[in-house]
Amino acid sequence: MSIGEWTMTLRHTTAVAVLLLAGSVAMAQYDEPRAFTQLEARFIAAGVLDRDFHKGNGNPLGDSAAIGYRAWMPMLSFHQGPVTVSFGYTRYRRDGQSKEAVHFGTILTNDLPLSVRTASTFSIPICVSADFTKAEASGPQRDNFNIASIGVGAGLRYQYRSPAFDAGITALGIVHFAFEGLGTGSGSSRALECDARFLFRAVHIGDGIVVGYRLRAQRWDMADERFTYTSFHHGPYLGVMF
Repeated sequence: MSIGEWTMTLRHTTAVAVLLLAGSVAMAQYDEPRAFTQLEARFIAAGVLDRDFHKGNGNPLGDSAAIGYRAWMPMLSFHQGPVTVSFGYTRYRRDGQSKEAVHFGTILTNDLPLSVRTASTFSIPICVSADFTKAEASGPQRDNFNIASIGVGAGLRYQYRSPAFDAGITALGIVHFAFEGLGTGSGSSRALECDARFLFRAVHIGDGIVVGYRLRAQRWDMADERFTYTSFHHGPYLGVMF
């Protein structure tokens, strides 16, 4: 995905988020204060991501040797309160061969309330994050991208709650320590994680359904610059609460 496409996608996402926030705040502006509570919903979800993975600035590999793909990646996720665990898998063509790509991630958050009203809250989520990304190269196995990361981050979250309908918008900035899964090399990783979800408790499937949209941008800067890459993915998901 080009820088222009990144910018356009982020602009659209920001515009939707602002409209949703404005509408929800307007509905809740006359509510009385209440006690702050952490996220509580539990659900499983399935979705699909438009995933773009390519070498980053500073990677010395030529275009023919570097890993690069853009593909649809199906993803499954489990959510329980402040915990999210997700797994995505896809295959792509490289030099006439089928290659596999994997993304696994988990995030645990704890919120610090900023503004609490009867129906809506603003908070600062503090998070611990871990992820693993794999993308196969055309050459030998040692050229595959197998990088795990663990890190911490913070961001901003808005929640709206009612008996039949909940909504939440979250944006997190995360910094990681990154290391090669099949070697001793290490480096760092930075990520932006965004999620918008809408919970419909009045729909009588399980305890209700969830409709959401996720976005993640990530860059790895490794000591071995052959593994300096960037990724960007976004896409919808549908879940069932239980």
